[in-house]
Amino acid sequence: MSPAEVVIQSTLFESLLRCVRLDNGLRERMAAAGYDPDRPRASYPASVFLRCQNLVLQAAYAGRPREEALRQMGRDLVRGYFETLVGKVVNVALKVAGPERAMKRVALSFRSVMEPVEITSTELGPKDWRVTFQGYPFPAEAAAGCCEEALRQAGAANPSAVLESDDGHGRFELRMRW
Repeated sequence: MSPAEVVIQSTLFESLLRCVRLDNGLRERMAAAGYDPDRPRASYPASVFLRCQNLVLQAAYAGRPREEALRQMGRDLVRGYFETLVGKVVNVALKVAGPERAMKRVALSFRSVMEPVEITSTELGPKDWRVTFQGYPFPAEAAAGCCEEALRQAGAANPSAVLESDDGHGRFELRMRW
C-alpha cells in the first residue's frame, strides 16, 4: 500500500502542529507541502502528512538523532491529539479502559485518524504485547512513540516499545511492555 492510498484525518495534522511553534515561514512551507493550516480540509493523503511531518522534525527536533526525534515526535503527537476536541473524549475513554484494553483496541485507535492500515495486537503475557503494523506509511519509530505515550495516558507505568522488525516498506512489529 502506498502512502498516497492511506487517508489521514485533519485531526492528526492539528496534533502535529501542537508539536511545533508555527511561524510564518513554517506556515508557508506547510502550505507548499499541501496542508494549509489556515484552511484545513477534512482529510489528506498520507504523502502530505509525511512532508509536513518532515518539516516539523526539522523545525522542532533538529539536532537529535533521527530515531530519537521520531520517537519523541510520536509521543508529542499523542499528547497534542489529546488536546484536540476529539482527543479529549478519546483520552477519557483510554483512562477508563486501562492499558490492557487499550492494547486490544490499538487498531481502532489508529484507524480513527488514518485509513486503511492493518494493525494487530497479540498478548504474549502480562503487560507484554506485540503489535504488527502492515501498510503503515510513517516511520516505525514515530509509531513506537505514539504507542508509548498512549499506554502512559491509559495508566501504564514506564511503557516501552521495542522495534522487533521493520521491512522498510510499512510492515513492522513493536514489542510493548510496561
